[in-house]
Amino acid sequence: MPHRTLKSIVDRQALVHASAGETVAEAVRRMQQNHVGCALVLDGDELKGIFTGSNLVGRVIDKGRDPNAVTVGEVMSPNPVCLPCSSLGFDAVRQMREYGIRHVVVVRADDGFGVVSIHDFPDEELDGYEEEMAFEKQLWEEM
Repeated sequence: MPHRTLKSIVDRQALVHASAGETVAEAVRRMQQNHVGCALVLDGDELKGIFTGSNLVGRVIDKGRDPNAVTVGEVMSPNPVCLPCSSLGFDAVRQMREYGIRHVVVVRADDGFGVVSIHDFPDEELDGYEEEMAFEKQLWEEM
């Protein structure tokens, strides 16, 4: 089951930041260098959005746009789903499934950020999540 806290998942992770005004090509280069699938878009300490590999494919490549000419701010997802670091992995997986996303922003106690991805959860954790959700659904139906 994804019962680990989000803090335990993001504590030692690499995190990539981007600004809304930089090019997609610049952000993707840093994402590749750090082996991550997303970059948080910040204005100072304020979270403005998230730029993911899905944004790159769906809003740049599929549209025939030039990554050297498009800014991150034009194609990012604003207002990403966020959870506090004290939340459980279960909560993050639930949000991912509910909203059809692969990343959830984690708000750290020190006001910093982290990100959890669906890839942070091994298959056996995800299988446990599915079982728990099916049980929860059954309980609601019986009420």
